[in-house]
Amino acid sequence: MQELKKSFWDFVVVLGSSLLSIPLMIFSESIQARYLGPEKYGQVALIISAIALLYIFGLSWLRLSIMRFGKEEFLQKGHLRRTTTSFLLVSFFSFLVVISLFRIFRKPIFNFLEISNEIYFWIIAIGLIFTAAKIYIFEILKVIRKIKEQSFLMRFATKIFIALGILLFVLHILKIKIIYIIFIFLLSDLFVILIGLNLIKKEYLLPFDLNKKLLHKMLIFSLPLLFSNWSSYIVTWIDTYVIKYFLTLEDVGVYQASYKIFNTLRSFFFSAIVTISTPIIMVFRTKDQTYKISEFYLKRLLPQLSFFAFIFIAFSLLFSDLGFHLVYGNEFDASILPFKIIITTLHLGMISSFFTAIRVSFDMTKLYLYLGILAAVLNFVLDIILVPIFGILGAAAATFLVYTINPIIWYFIINRKFAVKRKLALFFPIFSCIVLFLNTYFTNFIVRSIGSIILIITSFMISRNFNLFQKNDLQILEQIDIPRFVKKVYQNLIKIAN
Repeated sequence: MQELKKSFWDFVVVLGSSLLSIPLMIFSESIQARYLGPEKYGQVALIISAIALLYIFGLSWLRLSIMRFGKEEFLQKGHLRRTTTSFLLVSFFSFLVVISLFRIFRKPIFNFLEISNEIYFWIIAIGLIFTAAKIYIFEILKVIRKIKEQSFLMRFATKIFIALGILLFVLHILKIKIIYIIFIFLLSDLFVILIGLNLIKKEYLLPFDLNKKLLHKMLIFSLPLLFSNWSSYIVTWIDTYVIKYFLTLEDVGVYQASYKIFNTLRSFFFSAIVTISTPIIMVFRTKDQTYKISEFYLKRLLPQLSFFAFIFIAFSLLFSDLGFHLVYGNEFDASILPFKIIITTLHLGMISSFFTAIRVSFDMTKLYLYLGILAAVLNFVLDIILVPIFGILGAAAATFLVYTINPIIWYFIINRKFAVKRKLALFFPIFSCIVLFLNTYFTNFIVRSIGSIILIITSFMISRNFNLFQKNDLQILEQIDIPRFVKKVYQNLIKIAN
């Protein structure tokens, strides 16, 4: 149970690094938004989206195979040479295809993005290489159990490099320009790649060892993800593209201001949950202890996670007005309401991320494909209908519906697979929706504060009737290496809840 005993401290480091990165991200985004204004801020977002498009379109489909097959190889042989060889080989040919297609269609793409300088073709191409290399290194670090280092690089180091670069504009060393901001993002990725490579022993990856059987398995496992990742990109960026088509670059910037804060918080929680749960689930599956997934993760831990997610959503909605004024200023006031709408989806999103390790470990990639296509089509149709009528609020509403429906479907699929009938985890998202209504309908802060506190207390009292926290939950803590004071806090919580 080494994986389980390490999990608490991994979780602490992941969350700690992410927490430290949030102020850095807010600082850099605030400077960009205030100096550039909504229109140019929106154009930066579109260029970044182009790099993300190429990566997701042609290279991201292999990412999960590193954990799926690399973890097995590392546990059995102590290296990842076969996984690395197969991954790099397929990635190389995928890159050639993607960059060739990008070269062919660059003119209409650049016209849509309102880019006239041809140098951006090479900038975006380099960004694609850096993104692929960075993600590969992050996945390898997770496989070899350097989760603390991976989290530091992914969350904190990346943001601090960007923040230091943004200081060049604040100190008037550089005049703020869109191309300079893109260069800062690229240099940040390069620094992270170089540091990450130094953390991985060469003998883990070299010499290359091509195994045709593993290559075939990797392709079979990953091919469905090729299409599901396309749909994932659509869900993430279609709002921005539809807003650009029907509205203006200024509206793109305003919407992106709300979406970037949401995406930072989303990434903060999702990466922590996925990073910690994946190795544990993989071990349970390898040792044929799937009953622990049902009894520990789905019946006990998941409802508790949902309860704490509701509390986070409640406070996020309550203080979002103040937060946006401090970060972006009055010029981005229109971002507040869309943010409130989409941040509420974080509740079900956290539940869905909790299932990621199970989906990967049990090769449920075909369902990724089907549900991904459903989400993409639904998001596109809703955007086409709602954005022309309600503007950026329509895009936020479309995101809300898609990010709500998909996790609920996954919830029932996973619970059915493991024969779990308890549906308590879906109870608390209802309270999150009530808090959303409260914080959009009422403008008075005191009224919203009192209402939110009453709802939190009510949800806690109701959860006692469902035995959300039980005394036998303490048995789980005895298997995990955590400080005594943390166990004491958990014990007191259980006493209050019983």
